[in-house]
Amino acid sequence: MEEKNTPLLVDIGGRLLAVRTEGEGVPTVVLEMGLGAAGSIYDAIAKQIAYFTRAVWYDRAGLGLSDPASTPRTIQDLARDLHFLLQKTGIPGPYVLAGHSLGGPVVRFYRERYPDEVAALILIDSSHEDQRERCLALLPPKSSDEAGNLAQLRLALERQWKDPNANEEKIDNLANSQLLRTCQSLDDLPVTVVSRGRSAQDPTKYPPGLVEAMEQAWRQMQCELARLSPKTQHVIATRSGHMINKDEPEVIVEAIRQMVIQVREQCKL
Repeated sequence: MEEKNTPLLVDIGGRLLAVRTEGEGVPTVVLEMGLGAAGSIYDAIAKQIAYFTRAVWYDRAGLGLSDPASTPRTIQDLARDLHFLLQKTGIPGPYVLAGHSLGGPVVRFYRERYPDEVAALILIDSSHEDQRERCLALLPPKSSDEAGNLAQLRLALERQWKDPNANEEKIDNLANSQLLRTCQSLDDLPVTVVSRGRSAQDPTKYPPGLVEAMEQAWRQMQCELARLSPKTQHVIATRSGHMINKDEPEVIVEAIRQMVIQVREQCKL
């Protein structure tokens, strides 16, 4: 590999993906970002992880320094890209895959397709396959004079969620939900679910009780993710909104550190 923190451009079959690695040791921790986020958003966290094991983070297709790919895309495409990237770079497994938001479904699907490569998962305020339908069910009946914030939320859930062209990476979220429904068990894989502790929205901008109801639904979905494996730890980042990596990065680093210790003990690494 090149000098630490210098992006390496890796050909995964006619396209280049930019990857960084730092630290030594096993298991290797691979960071998967949220929708539209280049790998650099996790630079600081990756450097902390590198104190106790190897950290790998990268730019998905069309982000940062990586080449674009044909669209629309699904978590199947993203998992395949990551698989080829890790193979081409020769970065050793087993892997602890840590995925934030959209990255949660990506790492879940990766484990479904390549189970022998994955030692553990960290799901960081991860998206859930049913979140669109459950959030839509909480909205009040549509009215011709509804407030702008509510109208924008309804538009995002009713139309933009279904349209891959409405997000930065041209991700097909409806197809992703169907794919995730094939990943309903993680067997006895070690998993840590890290969930936000405070609302991602300002409740004063929406009808009374709506944000609270949506947060309750989100907490329920996070608990459902924690039940995908009997070997799950559920950690609440009490001072964080959705961007836990900015609000409480130390919570993520500690969750990963504890998982690395657990995997080393179980696998005798």
